[in-house]
Amino acid sequence: MKESDIRRKDNKKIRVTFLGYRSWALTAIKEVCQICRIEVVDLIESNEEYQKKVLQYKDGYVDCIVLLGWSWIITEDILKRFLCVGIHPSDLPMFRGGSPIQHQIINGLETTKISLMTISENGVDIGDIWAKEEWDMTGNTMKVIFEHLKDSSVKLLKNFFDNFYDLSPVPQNLKEGSYYERRKPEDSKVTWELLSTMDLKKVYNLIRALTDPYPNIYIEDHAGNRLYFKEVEFSESL
Repeated sequence: MKESDIRRKDNKKIRVTFLGYRSWALTAIKEVCQICRIEVVDLIESNEEYQKKVLQYKDGYVDCIVLLGWSWIITEDILKRFLCVGIHPSDLPMFRGGSPIQHQIINGLETTKISLMTISENGVDIGDIWAKEEWDMTGNTMKVIFEHLKDSSVKLLKNFFDNFYDLSPVPQNLKEGSYYERRKPEDSKVTWELLSTMDLKKVYNLIRALTDPYPNIYIEDHAGNRLYFKEVEFSESL
């Protein structure tokens, strides 16, 4: 089905299904529903619910499926029959792949952009870009950073829905950018020796990128005891 067929221009509200389960994403969806002229068909919060409901959709049932804080694969049949878009928390094509939030913070980024892309059946994070929005990544904890992410996501989706029939997606230049593998829990183990080679700002970024809900940075002694770093604060000299 062509995008021009899916994105029907009429006087009806845009029919949208949201897929998301993380708390910041659900809060963002709630705010978007309050300020955008859309009709929410479904709010899907689990893969089981996705299989039970979305896989049963008939052609033309919704105008758009939006992924926000979603972790499961969208089946090829759904991608072919519906416009499926998702927010990736980086300035694509930079930081494609897994754990983009952690990798950006660890790499020292304090400001970046989030990207609204078409979900592609041909690969991860390679879809065309519909819009971008500035994102403030400062904050001592992921709780603060997620709040900034929520605010940026609301702005981005409002722009998308306000201009739904006029926006045209732009292909990514996949020869540029960067790709990172998803971090594993064991990647959070560090040593005093490693920390001693890093300047304090890098240590700060490493710890704050892995505050809850992510696997916290920890050191381990010879007996297997672990010391976890769950909070951090950095003060720059004047």
